[in-house]
Amino acid sequence: MMWQLLASEGRKLIYEIDDDLFNIDHRSPAAHQYYARPDVRDNIIRNIQVAAAVTVTTEPLADLVRQYNPNVHVIPNAVPDWLLDHQPPQLADGTITIGWGGSATHHMDWDHTGQHIRRFLQRNPQTELHCIGNDYGALLRAPRRRFTPWQQSVEDYYRVVDYTIGVAPLLPHVFNLAKSPVKATECAALGIPVVASAVRPYEDFVQHGVTGYLVHRDHEWAQHLRALTNEPAMRAEMGAAAREHARQYTISRLAPAWEKAILG
Repeated sequence: MMWQLLASEGRKLIYEIDDDLFNIDHRSPAAHQYYARPDVRDNIIRNIQVAAAVTVTTEPLADLVRQYNPNVHVIPNAVPDWLLDHQPPQLADGTITIGWGGSATHHMDWDHTGQHIRRFLQRNPQTELHCIGNDYGALLRAPRRRFTPWQQSVEDYYRVVDYTIGVAPLLPHVFNLAKSPVKATECAALGIPVVASAVRPYEDFVQHGVTGYLVHRDHEWAQHLRALTNEPAMRAEMGAAAREHARQYTISRLAPAWEKAILG
């Protein structure tokens, strides 16, 4: 109601959205139930329609939003500049930490991939799984796992990321096709090579064999994780290349795009 009132007064409103809220999978029941409500969908559409501009993070999301507002700006998710100089903490005992951070809306991704990561952990006792945000390690009963809840600030979150290798499972689902590669971007900025599903958005960000690995077939999860676990020199080289690639996605680098969207 407030958004519509401000629009009726001639205020310039910028609507920002970074998920396809019209195609949330039923395996994320709370979000699916809420965003499937007709009144919620109608409000989202109406608010998009009266905005002076809409910002999104990916081209597929832009295509969806343009049905309701032609003035759409695609601005990739960015990471703070200081992240490029930050060295993630590592466990002193030499444990290889396989890490992931995210919300409770990734059930379909872990349902599909979790068994392959769990099997890798079982066969490689020098490894563990560290989840931040939502504890998918407990859901898949990983043999060695840690969990860190969401932190008070974005900076606090970045400072508890201590992965040796990042993982980014993603099911080829219509909801996921509009997502951004933010998990891979965060890992890259921290110099952490990532093993990610060969699904857009990661296909557009991860340089296979250079900054990380893309998984096309299920058995490749273990194959790529094993390679990065057993070859520290390659892991360091990929992490450095990933960090260099992430320089294109810092806040200072992308600030002009936000300026254009807001002032344009």
